[in-house]
Amino acid sequence: MKSPIRLARLDCIAFAIAALGVLLAVPPAHALRVVDYNLLNYPGTSGTARAPYYRTILSAISPDVIVAGEVNTGGPTQFLNEVLNVMEPGQWATVPYVDGNDSDASLFYKTAKVQFLGQGAFYPNPAYLLRYVHTYRIIPVGYSSAASVLRIYTAHLKASTGFESDRLAECTGIRDSMNTMPTGTHAFACGDLNFYTQAAEPGYAKLLESQTNNIGRVYDLLPAGSWHDNASFAPYHTQSPCLTTPCASGAATGGLDDRFDFILPTYNLATRHGLAVIPNTCISVGNDALHLNKNITDTPTIPEGAAYATALKLASDHLPVRVDLQLPAMILADAAMVFDTVIVGATTQTEYLSLSNPAIAPADSLNCTFVVSSGFGAPGPVAVAAGGVAHPPVTMSTATAGAKVGSLTITSDAPEHPTTPVALSGTVLYHALASLDSTTTVLSDDLDFGDHEIGAFTDRSVRLFNRNYDSLHARLFVSAGVITGGAGRFSFVGGFTGTLIAGPGRDYALAFDDTGATLDSTYTATLTFADADEPLPGATPQPNLVVSLRARAISGTVDTDDVSIPAVTRLYPPSPNPLVGSTTLRLDLARAVDASLAIFDPSGRRVALLRHGAFASGRHTLTWDGRSEQGAFVRSGIYFLRFSGPGLGTQVVRVAIIR
Repeated sequence: MKSPIRLARLDCIAFAIAALGVLLAVPPAHALRVVDYNLLNYPGTSGTARAPYYRTILSAISPDVIVAGEVNTGGPTQFLNEVLNVMEPGQWATVPYVDGNDSDASLFYKTAKVQFLGQGAFYPNPAYLLRYVHTYRIIPVGYSSAASVLRIYTAHLKASTGFESDRLAECTGIRDSMNTMPTGTHAFACGDLNFYTQAAEPGYAKLLESQTNNIGRVYDLLPAGSWHDNASFAPYHTQSPCLTTPCASGAATGGLDDRFDFILPTYNLATRHGLAVIPNTCISVGNDALHLNKNITDTPTIPEGAAYATALKLASDHLPVRVDLQLPAMILADAAMVFDTVIVGATTQTEYLSLSNPAIAPADSLNCTFVVSSGFGAPGPVAVAAGGVAHPPVTMSTATAGAKVGSLTITSDAPEHPTTPVALSGTVLYHALASLDSTTTVLSDDLDFGDHEIGAFTDRSVRLFNRNYDSLHARLFVSAGVITGGAGRFSFVGGFTGTLIAGPGRDYALAFDDTGATLDSTYTATLTFADADEPLPGATPQPNLVVSLRARAISGTVDTDDVSIPAVTRLYPPSPNPLVGSTTLRLDLARAVDASLAIFDPSGRRVALLRHGAFASGRHTLTWDGRSEQGAFVRSGIYFLRFSGPGLGTQVVRVAIIR
């Protein structure tokens, strides 16, 4: 925190108070503080002796940039070494010294706050090459846009009354040069301008007047008028803090009675938007409005104290003038937003964008508007204070399924990033589709364990499918399998376990317990599978899958004249397996059925339909040559031979192909 110093207030109310001599204020925090200070023929013969006074003065102001006037050869290096880097070691730098006629200016800046971009110098009045006008270009650290650059024109105009026309010629050259700046340039005209009164200074009017080209037009942060020896303007005087000796070596005397030191910004610095002057921060440092035509060390003691007053008197015959700038807004936002995976029809999904303004307060607020791609919803306008964070909502529609890809475009007043893209993505799944068949929707089926003697029953299986499953479909969640009826003789082998079904399907093995079964009795039961979409937003129940179970315990062999009819329906593994060319498929049928025999790949997609329709009871043999339904040889890999039909359930065996 800076040491407090009393400030002259700048608004109309403050002007009235100043006339009464009660103009005091506490300096606000600042993002960038600029000081204009005539160092008085520095270093001269007394530079080292004056160094402690400069340190006292500047440490209380806590500047970030110092525009120094009346600096001579060797002055910048000495001021850097004996003042600034003693006061704040290692924090300061200066620019190359440009030597012209008479004394010159220099620039000092904190490297952690400001980057130096370049400089120039010119004589503003070709008819009288008195002193250079020096120009400097700087930009706050962390910024790179031209809208964040500050250009400084600093001058030391011809002194004394009677030379108003010379000052006009110099100001005409300055204004003409400033009008050549790129449109939108932020700039100061500053320095020891030696203006006595508004009315008598055509050079002052030249800088402030409206012209056809107003790029370089400036305005005055302080009230205009007759500044010389005028009690109404006492808070703004900068020369001279010394009336009687001792004074700074070579100083002009006379007490505080002139406003010679000016900081005049271009109009775009008055907008309070982006890079801008903070109102009421242009201060004649140490001037309490109570020392008109006095030593600044005279009574009453200035609020900064007697030691500070002594430093101001013995360092220079000018008071420093300072002003605070707010920095432009900055923007930091998520590069991408990924929405949760949901199922079509879910409540509109909302994610919250992380959006911050990391600019140093009191920087400009960040003002944003948003545009999104189709399928997404944008938030309304958002303002984020310097150092603040906002989390505006962004939505994704779930009305249609698919992989959602789009972008959110942030348009902001952050000059470094006027537009900021944010990638948007999400997935909306189709509902699962429960079925007892992979190719068509089958919600009910029969599973017949057959008619067998006690001890001859074998386990059978039911296969459940999530038909048409792919990456844009929800998985099928089978949550329960309940068997009712059948005297409790039907059961899941190993018990029922819920599962999520994606592509290949899921087999559930079932058993019939014939222990103590009543002979020549038929047992029937109903197996009901409860299922739904996987538990994601938008999930809904799917239709139950129902399987009718049947088994009959008999006292002897099957009553048939054809002893070749098998007692059990069974699908055998193919031979040879794996196959290279063709393979033989064998099938036993205990009774005539309508069924299908087909080849499927691991994803559940049918590759070849070998036979569909009526099968007589008995033993069947078929040959498969490894071709698909389209006649092409299928690729090497694992496949599944599936036999299924009403009342049969499903039997599956593996077959491998090697090419």
